Amino acid sequence: MINILVTFVALLLLIIGVISMATPIPGGTFLIAISISVLICSNAKAQRYMRILRTKYNSFNNMVFWLERKVGVRVKFIGIALEKTHPQTDA
Repeated sequence: MINILVTFVALLLLIIGVISMATPIPGGTFLIAISISVLICSNAKAQRYMRILRTKYNSFNNMVFWLERKVGVRVKFIGIALEKTHPQTDA
């Protein structure tokens, strides 16, 4: 039950963040980063999906790296969560 509630709140924050990117309301980037981080930390499936997306789509990976650099330094929680989704390199 808690997992469903956390996922719902994270998705709600993501929607609010995307909407606020198109409006003059500040903080859209921060809300998007928080919601993605909460989803990654609370849901292993979301973490795997993000890793697959970052590996498959280079432009998406670059946007997430930008987000990680912009917000992740200020808020450690975001930086740690986004590091978990770095694309795996073939060794």
